Amino acid sequence: MGNVKSCVVSDPVHGFITTIARKQHIVETRLSHHLARHFSIFNDLQLRSSDRIDQFFKGLSESSQVSLLKVLDLEGCQCFLEKKQRYLKEICSKMLLLKYLSLRRTNITQLPSEINNLRELEVLDIRETNVPPHATAHILLLKLKRLLAGHIDPSNFESNPQIPHRIDKMVNMEALHNVKAKQSHDLKDIGRLWQLRKLGVVIDDTDNHLRNLLKAISDLHECLCSLSITIPVAGPHEAELPEVNVSYLKKHPKILESLSIKGTTQKGRLLPMFIKGDNNKLAKITLCHTLLSQDDLEVLAKLPKLRCVRLQHILCIEHKLNFKKGEFGCLKYLLVEDSDLTNITFEDEAASELEKMVLSITSKCSISGVDCLLNLKELELNSSFCGSLLGDAKQISKLTLRGTLLEQDALQTLAKKPNIRSLVLLDKSFRRSQNKITLKKDEFLWLNLLVVDCSAITKIVFTRGSAPRLKKIVWSSSTSLSGINKLPRLKELKFNFNGVGDQVPVEVREAIKNHKNKPSLKLNGPETQDKAKGDEQEDDDGAAKSSFCWKKQV
Repeated sequence: MGNVKSCVVSDPVHGFITTIARKQHIVETRLSHHLARHFSIFNDLQLRSSDRIDQFFKGLSESSQVSLLKVLDLEGCQCFLEKKQRYLKEICSKMLLLKYLSLRRTNITQLPSEINNLRELEVLDIRETNVPPHATAHILLLKLKRLLAGHIDPSNFESNPQIPHRIDKMVNMEALHNVKAKQSHDLKDIGRLWQLRKLGVVIDDTDNHLRNLLKAISDLHECLCSLSITIPVAGPHEAELPEVNVSYLKKHPKILESLSIKGTTQKGRLLPMFIKGDNNKLAKITLCHTLLSQDDLEVLAKLPKLRCVRLQHILCIEHKLNFKKGEFGCLKYLLVEDSDLTNITFEDEAASELEKMVLSITSKCSISGVDCLLNLKELELNSSFCGSLLGDAKQISKLTLRGTLLEQDALQTLAKKPNIRSLVLLDKSFRRSQNKITLKKDEFLWLNLLVVDCSAITKIVFTRGSAPRLKKIVWSSSTSLSGINKLPRLKELKFNFNGVGDQVPVEVREAIKNHKNKPSLKLNGPETQDKAKGDEQEDDDGAAKSSFCWKKQV
């Protein structure tokens, strides 16, 4: 589901791309600090693997090639502290041909006025930064197509960057991500952006904001594909609210595929007006901190192309979800997180195409009918209230556990499942008393991947005949491994270390050295782990990176 935003390639493919790219003078490899193993349109400006990113900035004035730079991806670079904020000003003054600038996850705290010098800029990414709200208000870049914003603390709505005051002049805009409306006329101006395909906006719970937003959506009814509305209020009330005045939305979006509603307006309910209509192309719906009734669920069930549903912190009026026979025929992905549900039921032949389900339930909830989901391949459980599902989900091939607080006998139940290829054991998946896990003969016969990042599991023992098809193990410093020499198909181990003192145990290194397959050992530091988590959590509504961005497997 969704579009490909980046890909991982193997060493031979990476080498082939590098060779061809250099011969054709299309791209250059940047091998500097956080930027290692990326590709971009980079002309002839080269960095050595030993270079530091701040040295690169210091040498800007000395390079004859810097003015030709078109793509600069600084994601994750922590090089803008204090006086070094001037580096960004230098970028905006010297790299005037830039088309793509990513400052995502950097420590920038301001956008200089010189940002408007980048008249060729098409993509500006400042997500997960501490850029103040007013910093984006004065942006005027006529060729800008994607403005990707969002504070480092997503729950701090007041810190969301503001919609540029002259947004109506930026007629090439295709994606506005997580921007806040300060004045209601900012929303009205968005309605003049005829190229806009993706809109993510934070509004106040006022008549003017809601009215102008719905009018803008109506004006964009022929081009809008993705819509995210965030209303920063405490949460929904128990009492059912009326629907919002539909006269504000004169024309429904014709090609809307993704809808996200976070928060509840006391003016009424937004969901019904967007899920009604004969030409509904909605494929993805996210509801967070809002109301959901069984009637709403039945309308969702009839959407002909709905493939993904995320329900986060919702308030169900009936406190239950009932997936009925023949409904949700195209649904592939379902997430239910921290909601007030007491019952979730899947009737026979309901959600017949469901492939992945994620459950994070913080209160006791009865879940039945999982055994009827014949195409369910992937299950993620993030709560101790979900452990009982393990016996029902007989057909799953990938299982992720977090917060389930299981005992050893639960592992025996998993071991007998014939289809499990991937097992991921994360924080609090097992109780503290369960320090040692032993995989016995003829258990996990089809397991290919084992990931363990749970401090309660201090040791994993593989006995002869266990996990005979296991090819890859990912583990952390809190867990020791024993018996890997008894895994006949083992090819790769990855060690996640969280501090300077964390090291691969000597006995594990020795076992790897003596293994007949000579499996590879890869080290994965905190920075790489954090980025991977961020990428997993990234909303699909965000615009994709440049199509020239590749990453080598490390």
